[in-house]
Amino acid sequence: MTKKHSELLPTGIPGLDEILLGGLTPGKMYLISGSPGTGKTTFSLQFVAEGIRRRERCLYIAVGGGGADLAAIAKAGDIFLDPDYFILHTVEISREIMKGPEQRIFHSAEMEPSGAMQDLLAELKRVKPQRLVIDSLSDLRLLSEDLTSFRRLVLALRQEFTGGECTVVFTNNIGESEVDTHLETICHGVIRLEQIVLGYGPVRRRLLVVKLRAKSYRSGWHDFRIEAEGINVFPSLIVGEHHWQKKKRTFASSGNKRLDLLLGGGMDMGTTTAIIGASGTGKTTLATQCVIAAAKRGETAAVYLFEEMEDSFQQRAEGLGLAVDDFIEQGLVTLHQIDVAEFSTGEFSAMLIREVEERGVRTIVIDTLSGYLNAMSDEKHLFVQLHQLLMYLSHKEVTTYLTVEQHGIFGDETTGTNVSYLADAILLLRFFEHRGEIKRAMSVVKKRRGAHEMTIREFSLSSEGITIGEPLVKMQGVLTGVPTLVG
Repeated sequence: MTKKHSELLPTGIPGLDEILLGGLTPGKMYLISGSPGTGKTTFSLQFVAEGIRRRERCLYIAVGGGGADLAAIAKAGDIFLDPDYFILHTVEISREIMKGPEQRIFHSAEMEPSGAMQDLLAELKRVKPQRLVIDSLSDLRLLSEDLTSFRRLVLALRQEFTGGECTVVFTNNIGESEVDTHLETICHGVIRLEQIVLGYGPVRRRLLVVKLRAKSYRSGWHDFRIEAEGINVFPSLIVGEHHWQKKKRTFASSGNKRLDLLLGGGMDMGTTTAIIGASGTGKTTLATQCVIAAAKRGETAAVYLFEEMEDSFQQRAEGLGLAVDDFIEQGLVTLHQIDVAEFSTGEFSAMLIREVEERGVRTIVIDTLSGYLNAMSDEKHLFVQLHQLLMYLSHKEVTTYLTVEQHGIFGDETTGTNVSYLADAILLLRFFEHRGEIKRAMSVVKKRRGAHEMTIREFSLSSEGITIGEPLVKMQGVLTGVPTLVG
């Protein structure tokens, strides 16, 4: 990453300055484009609010009478528009202008547009703002008779601020017209806002820094959410942008001696383990065992539940002798019930990163990966984003457990989810039939770091927890679900 420069201007939008690698270059013009409802006005208000906080003179020009909307948004976000540093200037558009040129008796040059523009420029010279917002150019265009005069207006504004201390933010309804291309060309930077309507649930929003002259930034799309407090951006995670120190390989006990034997000595710290099995085989219970072992070592852990309620998780764990309530009260374990209709991949990644950076979490459980993939199924490049997240967690020495659902009672039908390249270790859980009874078996089928036991062991769940037996050396075909006795 490039170094942050002290002269950069913060936007006041959480997460955006990280994408901009510090903020905006002062004294330049920036275009915020997007369709209605994407958050352009909210963006502008937060930009102004940051200026007020820094005691900078701020001028907000609302074209078409948007002053009332601005006040409502500020009130909802608990933003105080301090009159000592904030001035609102409204440019009204008359009914004659709205009717279009063919309905006007006089030429526009003889009517209010020129007067409105003169008032606007006079206000700029009077206030001499350090931050200026013009919301929006789409409405301001109505005050120009044709496209040529509108271009001249924008160029005049650019000339007015060239070399000065005023940083200008324009908003514009996105389009593919020649004018929109012209606006993007003359502005120093362009940020595009977009909203995506999915088949179910609320819309999801993302932004793209289209250009930023003479300055580095993080390219690509980044998810964001609009809340009462304003816009919150979740920068996309690119592991290659971070610099990591090589660390020594360390082991941690799973809390079960025979499970440690299967794993060749214990869990490798900073790796990802996929626990794969059919419903009811004990995937979540096994992950809970590892969480409790981490908590007993004094390490913090976080469990993300995509298919189960927090109360249900706690009650089931307590019934299996793996109560987590005391660790939750101590702050060593946190449970997060994920509303699958609300989260985007960017927001979920940001939540995990915040847990690691701020709380020092060292063990993470995603229960289940199948639920995560189903929740984010409308997202493109989902596995690429998940791979980046798991690499980040690995570099941070966070041990991650993914529970993966297999269909069919004996796990003979897969979900189509190939997690082999995502996981450093794969622990396979199976049901098998023996003498009229359904039993459970486990085996380690992959481990990247070091050797592991190749046996298949029977295990059971009870109020005493997880009990793992001796290797099933007298059975063949356990993984098929219907074994036969040997000898």
